[in-house]
Amino acid sequence: MTQPMEHARIKGTHFEFVLLDAFSMLSVTAAIEPLRVANRMIGFECYTWSIVSENGNPVAGSNGLILESEGRIGSGDLPDYTFVCAGLNLEASVPTRLSAFLNRRSSSGVQMGAISMGTIFLARAGLLKHVRCTVHWEGLAAFKEEFPDIELTSAIFEIDKNIITCSGGLSSIDMVMEIIARAHDARLVHSIANQLQIDRIRSGVAVQSTGAERIPETAPKQLRRAVQILSENMENPISPLDLASTVGASRRTLERLFMKYTGMTPSKYCKVQRLERARDLLLHSNLSVWDISVTTGFRSGSYFSFCFSEHYKVAPSFLRQN
Repeated sequence: MTQPMEHARIKGTHFEFVLLDAFSMLSVTAAIEPLRVANRMIGFECYTWSIVSENGNPVAGSNGLILESEGRIGSGDLPDYTFVCAGLNLEASVPTRLSAFLNRRSSSGVQMGAISMGTIFLARAGLLKHVRCTVHWEGLAAFKEEFPDIELTSAIFEIDKNIITCSGGLSSIDMVMEIIARAHDARLVHSIANQLQIDRIRSGVAVQSTGAERIPETAPKQLRRAVQILSENMENPISPLDLASTVGASRRTLERLFMKYTGMTPSKYCKVQRLERARDLLLHSNLSVWDISVTTGFRSGSYFSFCFSEHYKVAPSFLRQN
């Protein structure tokens, strides 16, 4: 049996998780489990947590499982951390009430955070001015459209001033491990990792794997630079010849690299990347189908609909309705 580690009895730290309808269950449990294991390793309840909802009712995750709420937002004592947790649903039941609650927590000195798509609610509450933040890669495009002046990164998590944001999924573990590491020694962090069968704890500089952009870190620099350029030029796609020239490679060499690491030509890869961006905007923004086709560089709405339907086997208008 694992013996508790020797630690000074520091003041307990409380985490408040605000769950919105259709939140990501994995993202939330991945944030809580390191806290549970930390308590076991330390030998006393150093970390506590609570789950609250907008109205105090149970909340259903995107997987259909339901979690009980310990109360409505603002009903309990002040926590040390408040994390907004969201997934498929990007609309609060009462948006003004949620934003007011988040601002009250922030004004009271609570460390504010968001998990997965929760970052968008901190932005709507006006809490992300002059700080870096991140969001799940599916929401990157829509977030940039709604909040063009907020500094958004593709990191798995960001800790900047009094704001902590996380891309969700298993990166919630990495984020919470970083929080624990700042309060305890490395031995505790390694013990938690061993208990959770984690072979590597990622830092905040790690970048999300984002759809078609899943390029290995070991891939040649020319390929990684080409992928970045394609991502930054969605509205005006760059030709394969110009792309190769920009990254300092011949067209044939660049095509060979794309085929080796992605299984696609540069043109095909660019098209898939644009379609993935369009899908994200359809799901997570209020832009019209026409505006989305322009934003992602398609020459006409009809051509965009044809390409989208061919790739996803569903029309963009149908996806938007559902």
